[in-house]
Amino acid sequence: MYVAGLVAYSGSALVGGLLAVALLVRYDRRKPAFAFGLFLLVIGFWAAAYVGYLASSTEVWLLGFIQLSYLSVVTAPIVWFAFALRYTDRGAWLSRRRLVLLSVVPAGVLALVWTAGSHSYFYTETVVRTVDGVSLLETPPAIGHRINVVYSYGLLLVGTGLIVGETVTNNRLYRRQSLVLLACLSAPWLANGLFHLGVQPIPTADLTPVVFVITGIPLAVIVQRAELAGFVPVAHERVFHTLDDPVFVVTTSNRVLDANRAARELVDATGPVVEADITEFLPEALLEDGALHSGLDTAMECAIEVDGTPRQYLGRLRGTGSRGETDPRGRILSLTDITVQKRQQESLEAKNEQLERLAGVVSHDLSTPLATAEGLVYLMKTDLDPSQSEIRRSLADLDTVHGRLREFAEGLPALARESTDVEAPTDCDLETTARAAWNVVETGDLRLVVESTRTFQADANRLQQAFENLFQNAVDHGVDGADGATTVRVGLLRAGSGFYLEDDGPGIPAARREDMLAFGVSTGSGSGYGLAIVRTIVEAHGWSLSLTDGSDGGVRFDVETRPRTP
Repeated sequence: MYVAGLVAYSGSALVGGLLAVALLVRYDRRKPAFAFGLFLLVIGFWAAAYVGYLASSTEVWLLGFIQLSYLSVVTAPIVWFAFALRYTDRGAWLSRRRLVLLSVVPAGVLALVWTAGSHSYFYTETVVRTVDGVSLLETPPAIGHRINVVYSYGLLLVGTGLIVGETVTNNRLYRRQSLVLLACLSAPWLANGLFHLGVQPIPTADLTPVVFVITGIPLAVIVQRAELAGFVPVAHERVFHTLDDPVFVVTTSNRVLDANRAARELVDATGPVVEADITEFLPEALLEDGALHSGLDTAMECAIEVDGTPRQYLGRLRGTGSRGETDPRGRILSLTDITVQKRQQESLEAKNEQLERLAGVVSHDLSTPLATAEGLVYLMKTDLDPSQSEIRRSLADLDTVHGRLREFAEGLPALARESTDVEAPTDCDLETTARAAWNVVETGDLRLVVESTRTFQADANRLQQAFENLFQNAVDHGVDGADGATTVRVGLLRAGSGFYLEDDGPGIPAARREDMLAFGVSTGSGSGYGLAIVRTIVEAHGWSLSLTDGSDGGVRFDVETRPRTP
């Protein structure tokens, strides 16, 4: 018995210490796992003190090691209580002042224990007796000992109760884990209770530290594997079940491991959801040939009736592995309610259609009076004498005004169309799009240089239209004269935040740049709508457009494709 006890306590001290160091080194001091590591360290010290106790033979040494063990006996309940608070997300309660108050009784107990040789307030007496050749110290308890037992068990029970309260859940996904936890929590306190009732396999030796270390091994393993602060689903209860969107956790065979409250309400199942086949109660919109719809592997929209009202959901099936790795143990099916977004999208589409129709009506209605006015000007010109040159110049100016008005009327539908938001962007290579636009525009002797390229998410047709207008702008306003443009350059902005287009022409005066993107503003004889259309296309993508000086003296258009931080 003596040798077995010595081996048990020595092994417990060693294993408990190693587990404690592993947790203390790995986790931050604010994590529950760190507190659990402290607890194991205290238990390991308790076991080490009993090794010294079993190796002693005189009353002085026997009493000395018992007194030493009380450093752990009075500390263990406090550390356990602190661990329980951390574990159940009540760590804010652990202020320095409260820890001091919790330590008042243990400090008094230590004072009584370390002075037990001079009074009988903790032990009524200390008697050495020999059992099977081993010296043991009998210490009948006194009032101080009983106070310590009541206080220690109070803290231990409160801490254990907090953890058990988090463990009691209907979530079967964690049921095995919870049963392991309850078993591990129960065994040490049962051993300690039996010791105080006189059931002592090794007389006068408390086996509580040995049992604590044995049960602490699976608990520490769970902590290490979970890489979380605890081993009960506290976050699961406080986050998973409060999600507004329905979420199912299913196996590869479609058996439901877990479902949050929103998921249970969505399917409105008459029986239990967990452990059932998800295809038995999931809406038909999410099924295909009796199994989960293949579209869920990417994302799919579906309509599900909730309380008699159809609602739109975006369903997606994901693996539980990290970084795209597939976990064979299960998958997560999430259903995001997009009813509001779909209604807003439909409303926006309706408004866009209405805007385009209005622009078409205005364009059509302007055409008739313009045609009449142009016809009247033509008749007036034919009736004029050659000598009436001033009137002819005035009529020519009026023709110019009519031309601008006609360009405006014809450009209205394009402006309305290009200003609508981009709904389905695709991958567009910058160089490919720019060269496709370059081939459409009559650029004459201008030269295109693409200095860098990358892929952007955009509407390919509208992005090409923007480049066509920018190239046409370079042709219309930068080619004539000795200082005309010879080269147009396209490339990426710094850090890939967008792209630019610049020429080496005469440029645009700084005072006029801000107005150049407005409707009807032109640097020459153009309509002034080319750059306005470019701006509407850019803004429809959620981007921004600005004008600066080109590197070779011309004008540069910067398109920022990333949202600007305030």
